[in-house]
Amino acid sequence: MNKGIWFFEEVDLYDILCPYKYNDHLKSHPLSCYNKTDFLFMEGDLVKDLFLVAEGRVKVGFYDKEGNEQVIAFLGRGEILGEKALFGEARHQEFAQVVADRTQICKLRVEKARELARDYVPFSLTLTKRVGDRMQRLERRLQILLFKDARQRLVEFMKDLCRDMGTPYRTGVKVMLEITQSDIAALIGTSRKTVSLLFTDLEDAGLVKFFGR
Repeated sequence: MNKGIWFFEEVDLYDILCPYKYNDHLKSHPLSCYNKTDFLFMEGDLVKDLFLVAEGRVKVGFYDKEGNEQVIAFLGRGEILGEKALFGEARHQEFAQVVADRTQICKLRVEKARELARDYVPFSLTLTKRVGDRMQRLERRLQILLFKDARQRLVEFMKDLCRDMGTPYRTGVKVMLEITQSDIAALIGTSRKTVSLLFTDLEDAGLVKFFGR
């Protein structure tokens, strides 16, 4: 998968941007609301803005030579898309599609982002740190795809989901899934049918429990 990574996961703007700077930006650039299936950008589009996820969920991926959708990641609150423009990239190498209704996005012009990176140290340091973190995550994901079977890949995916999105619930962890089994299948390199069968197996084993389906 030789694709440029145009986003940072878990960059919480509410932590790294001081309230004054962020609120001041929102006065002239109010949040935009998107619904499920809306696209923020497509492959090949010119990069004009960074997209800051205030609420909701966004899917990042690309289409292979056969036209099949390949999902790279799902991004949520406090995460950034398009930051590679700060390093000179002119066009998006992936698409970004909203997967949750009422997803709120704050657009930040590339020029303004460069100004922040230059003048606001926590912002630039966080971006730099996340480059290394992203490379480590990609390496781990590649190792999982290469050396683990489908069941182990799904288990590792669920562990990551619990760590990143989970909240304590009784004796375990609760995760609100905003993605489909097809999306999960694309992430772990298997079919939707296999994911469905594996979830049934994990539920029968008492390892997971589904609500509201």
